[in-house]
Amino acid sequence: MNQIQSIALLIPEFKELLDQKSYALLKQVIRECNPLDFADMWKHFSEEERLQIFRLLPAAAALRLFEILEIEDQRQLLDRLSEESVTPLLEGMDSPDLAKIFHKMPARGVKKMKSFIKRQEALSHVDTLLKYPQNTAGSLMHPEFVRLSPKLTAKQALLRLQAVARPNQKEHLYALFVVEDDGKVVGGLDLKELLSAPEDAKLSELMSSVEGIKVNPLTDQEDVSKLFGKYHLGAVPVVDDAKRLIGVLTANDIISIIRQEATEDFAKVVGTRASDIQERSVFKIFRFRMPWLVTTLFGELIVAMIIRNYETTLSRMLVLASFLPLIAAMGGNVGSQSAMIMVRSIALGAVNGHNGPRAVFREMRVGFLLGLCYAAILSAATFLIFGGSASGVLPFVVGLSICISMTVAATMGAVGPLFLHRLKIDPATATGPLITTTTDIISTSCYFTTAALMLTLF
Repeated sequence: MNQIQSIALLIPEFKELLDQKSYALLKQVIRECNPLDFADMWKHFSEEERLQIFRLLPAAAALRLFEILEIEDQRQLLDRLSEESVTPLLEGMDSPDLAKIFHKMPARGVKKMKSFIKRQEALSHVDTLLKYPQNTAGSLMHPEFVRLSPKLTAKQALLRLQAVARPNQKEHLYALFVVEDDGKVVGGLDLKELLSAPEDAKLSELMSSVEGIKVNPLTDQEDVSKLFGKYHLGAVPVVDDAKRLIGVLTANDIISIIRQEATEDFAKVVGTRASDIQERSVFKIFRFRMPWLVTTLFGELIVAMIIRNYETTLSRMLVLASFLPLIAAMGGNVGSQSAMIMVRSIALGAVNGHNGPRAVFREMRVGFLLGLCYAAILSAATFLIFGGSASGVLPFVVGLSICISMTVAATMGAVGPLFLHRLKIDPATATGPLITTTTDIISTSCYFTTAALMLTLF
């Protein structure tokens, strides 16, 4: 925390030196900073200030900073930097990182950036990744990997690794895949196993099966991240339809994917998009949020119509209106809780088509028990507050209503994500305004129906 604070204190100094054009002194100060620190401070500088700071960074530090910046910030730099500055950046980056940038650029911009890359091998790898849709295993994989034959001994394999390994391929050496002559992957092993194995041991004897962890290049990144989490993997092979190895995905790649998916789910929970978090334009944010809020508006209009249909019941016992916000809020809260639990369970693979009904029944029972508990509390409070001035049936009405409301809301909160999952729609969508509006409608209907029935009977 102290380090972050000390770096933040330098921001005014950087700005002052930039205004004074004291580039020699600024360059000296910049050399003493870690590129990671600039990534944290990046949003505090204007676009022009960022460009000047970036140009003053040493080549290695500039590349390291560029790799960890947000894609939008990377694109802004590429648009402003000269060809002499852009070429080392593009050629120094891994192919998957380049593909992420190019996927979000117009075709003309991609063509221009690719013209700066001189290494044909790097261009070939980028072209391979761009063939696959964004956020799939094929667009994220590393097409550079070491091919090891099952006929090799441990000693021969180590000698081969020493001969072909390059500094920017170190991460690919921690998980190695054994490939037949026809390109089909038949097994995997890590570097520790290889180093500790007898020199004359064949790789066919040392390798472990990869049959259950191979992924197709069109597999969605979220499904890939679940595979890593389930089996605690360091890497997975990406294979084509003929089971030939075409790339490798590492755990380092998945960390950023998990963060991205978590951001997207969080955004969906509140009824917006992940891009809203980084978006600077007020009108774009307005456009992102508007559709879900319109849905909520129409849902609450339905609630208003339900209340209007029970005007007679309200006229007989006006005090019923006092408890409507409470009933709706408690139903909405328990419904959102159930929805969040179900979404998380689906994401972790704990709930699927087979045990989905059991999970829904569990949430229904939880909602019922919570409803009974709050029914007892609310009935007692109602009797103490309104017992002398309202009908004796009121405590029973509000108690029964909140019990029914919370039971139904918990059930709907669990059913919603499961239903969307069956329809191949991201279940995180169900935890935002959709569940809140649905539970408001259900809670209001249950409350007034129960009240009308009790007043008719008693």
